Amino acid sequence: MGRANRTLLWALAISLLLHFLTVSSLGNLWSLPSERLDFPIEARLTPPAARTPPAKAKPAVPARQPISQAKPVAPAPPVAEPLPTPEPEPVPVEPPPPAAPPEPVAPPVIRLPPAPVTPVVPAPPTRPALRDLPTDLVIDYAVQIGDGDNGFVAGRAAYHWHSGQGRYSMVSTVQATGLTALFVSGRIVQVSQGRLDAGGLQPEQYWLERGSRKQDAARFDWSRNQLVLSGGEPSQPLRAQAQDLLSFPFQLALTVREDEPDFMLWVTNGRNFRDYAFHVLGRETVNIAGGQAETVHLQGARAGEGTLDVWLDRAGSGLPIRIRTVDQKGKTMVLRLEKITAPGQPSGG
Repeated sequence: MGRANRTLLWALAISLLLHFLTVSSLGNLWSLPSERLDFPIEARLTPPAARTPPAKAKPAVPARQPISQAKPVAPAPPVAEPLPTPEPEPVPVEPPPPAAPPEPVAPPVIRLPPAPVTPVVPAPPTRPALRDLPTDLVIDYAVQIGDGDNGFVAGRAAYHWHSGQGRYSMVSTVQATGLTALFVSGRIVQVSQGRLDAGGLQPEQYWLERGSRKQDAARFDWSRNQLVLSGGEPSQPLRAQAQDLLSFPFQLALTVREDEPDFMLWVTNGRNFRDYAFHVLGRETVNIAGGQAETVHLQGARAGEGTLDVWLDRAGSGLPIRIRTVDQKGKTMVLRLEKITAPGQPSGG
């Protein structure tokens, strides 16, 4: 190799070494912090050149912006607004449970007039009526205080009976006579009204008057099964075939059998309501005005309340021939038949 060739090789080696050192120093440059550098950065490696006078700096080429379809509009300068008042942080609220499906709407209530009350068919009476009473009659009794030969007539009692179309009305008037009239003035009137049915008499109201004042009264509310008494007494449950003090002897006249066993009968006088156990004592002949009468004697008793005795005529309609009451003090009053007028015809209940 000639000298010229060796010189060229050394020049080439030196050039490569310089090029390697330059690249190595640039690598260290890339590892420095880059806070002050603008992006994007373009780095170009150029071989060293001879120094030339500095040329005028060209305006920097702006970095390429991404091409957009619409030209952006510059935003308006911000207007200073007052700072909003900080609102309290909302308290977390549990979400409400899912709503239940709506219930069907009820139709409007239409108030109708009350329907007529359907009468309740009563059960067969325990003691059915066996006889009928005349449509109209008047029964006169002598009122005797005391029993037997120890008694004396103190007045007269007239019982007026009327029945028809399933109803009855009975009025009793007691007037003092003789010496009693000197001590007892005015009249005592009792009234009983009600219905006639398969069980005999069904009283609806009863009252007693002394002079012109109503003193004792009772109302039989069979639809509600209540007996309402006067004088502020509490009402009481009604009992089957219950009677008042005026009606009970005629109820016995309609229903008694000579051979029947003992039975209970509830009776009110307008002040109280008592049950009496009745017992058929048997047949008995009693004296009446103008003769004698064959009767069936019954007695009702209650401990501490005295007794009620009735003698029923075995002939005809079984009307009461004699009625006797004895109270808890032993006071006795007897109604003795004197006559029956205007017997009329059977009402047929």
